Amino acid sequence: MKSKKIVSVLIVALVLSVALVGCGAKSGDSAGTTKSTETKLDADQTANILGYDYTSLDPAVISDMESFTTLTNVDEGLMREVTKDGKVISILAGADKMTVSADHKVYTFHIRASKWSDGKAVRAQDYVYGWQRLSNPKVSQDYLGFLNEMGVKGATETGVAKPSDLGVKAIDDNTFEVTLKSPSAYFETTLNFKGLVPQREDIVKKLGDQYGQDFKGMVYNGPFVVSDHVKSAKVVYTKNANYWDAANVKLTTVNAQIIDEPATYNKMFSAGELDMIVGATDYLKPLQTKATAGEISYLKGNDPSVYYFIFNNKTKALSNAKVRLALSLAYDRQVQINTVFKKHYVAEGIVPSKIMVGDEEFRKAVPEALKTVKDDPKKLLAEGLKELGLSSDASKVTLKLLMPKATSITTAQAQFIQAQYKKNLGINVSITYAVDAPSYFKARTAGEFDLCSGGWGADYNDVISFFNIFTSKNGNNNGKYNNPAYDALIEKGKTELDAKKRVAIFKEAEDLLVAKDAAVSPYYYKQVDSFMQTYLKGMYVPLFGGYYDLKTAYVSGK
Repeated sequence: MKSKKIVSVLIVALVLSVALVGCGAKSGDSAGTTKSTETKLDADQTANILGYDYTSLDPAVISDMESFTTLTNVDEGLMREVTKDGKVISILAGADKMTVSADHKVYTFHIRASKWSDGKAVRAQDYVYGWQRLSNPKVSQDYLGFLNEMGVKGATETGVAKPSDLGVKAIDDNTFEVTLKSPSAYFETTLNFKGLVPQREDIVKKLGDQYGQDFKGMVYNGPFVVSDHVKSAKVVYTKNANYWDAANVKLTTVNAQIIDEPATYNKMFSAGELDMIVGATDYLKPLQTKATAGEISYLKGNDPSVYYFIFNNKTKALSNAKVRLALSLAYDRQVQINTVFKKHYVAEGIVPSKIMVGDEEFRKAVPEALKTVKDDPKKLLAEGLKELGLSSDASKVTLKLLMPKATSITTAQAQFIQAQYKKNLGINVSITYAVDAPSYFKARTAGEFDLCSGGWGADYNDVISFFNIFTSKNGNNNGKYNNPAYDALIEKGKTELDAKKRVAIFKEAEDLLVAKDAAVSPYYYKQVDSFMQTYLKGMYVPLFGGYYDLKTAYVSGK
């Protein structure tokens, strides 16, 4: 889920405390190259890092951060994210020129001279085909309405029945044109989204049902290719010799080992078996101490993500807003952070800091919605159950909580909320853990839960990225929240060009979503804590992409 705000070639976005780690890494120029000031590279440019299990390599169907991490490194769209002079920006990547019509409704991109991993040229038609697949209801899934969110002509929330109805076309092999329904205040910020990468029609047809699953048969236009994948074990990335900027990609092999338990990957990091990990629970402070001593490198910042419990509106007990609000108010968020995660920031709204509305930061302008709610959770629960015609005896209510794969962290979180709801409301919670990430997302999408631990990372730097997913027809609306008034606010926010009016619109939307209707219960905004061995330099952690971008990384002094 990830993007920015464009001004001609460069798109200025968020300011992150640290973006590139290690010496000698500098985010690049308007052509998208990244040059290193470090001259001494190790002969062996192999990195061993913490990995993530992707659900698919098909850009039209993925919606999880694990899959976006892989996509960030193997595919490239019109723009890519970098950091320059302390600011997160986007630069032209798959395109090397962009022009905008006088009425701000037609965008024309000149496709850079570049090749796929099999040596064939990347064409404007590949972008047309990729965007059409993303809006095809027979193909796309959670992001089916994304082009509608972008404001592309012909796109709808439920996709496009005829691909030719979509406002995208190839003028020639090197010219890609996009037509909008109306001028948009945020269209340019969406262009870094990884689902907008080009796709090859011949490969899709050749692989059929295995497209996205058969890594050997896929073609890639990014810095790396997937050369091996063992589910729940590893993803191996190898440098793509045909990438247009291959001269500036230093790593030749990246072994991304999929390890769930912090105890295991911290032990491997200490032994030098892993070059990069994330800081988690009791291991965070010791890692920070080592970083302060200069023994390891440390990247810290705010991730544009919010995590929350999803309420399934199809569950009878949860079809009442008072019941949902009672559940949202009945646990201590700060205690959950202190005892379970031992990092992150309390969330009482749906939008984290740094997310913009035009030139204004939404969170600075708008107080979090739950901060003003003072209702008694027990009273709300009793009133809600009565309105539903259910017994007021809360002990007769049992809710099924869906969690990702069982780890020390997910188990602690599930047991925490189970205990809080029993103590503070008297209701029972049964816990189901998915066997792996793909199974979790499949069950979540299918609505096989009453409560579900979930979250959302922004796809681009505009506040609407957090609100559009809860509209009634959005594929990411796993709780099936449905309020026409909310839908109308989001539609209004898409077309309004005045930033101050947009702030007011989304303030009203957040109040409705989080406080009045309590469609979801936000509990933390994510904190970035990544640690590297000192010899792994130039590693980039994108704000609007996966967990890491390997293009600028290299090994020096191992």
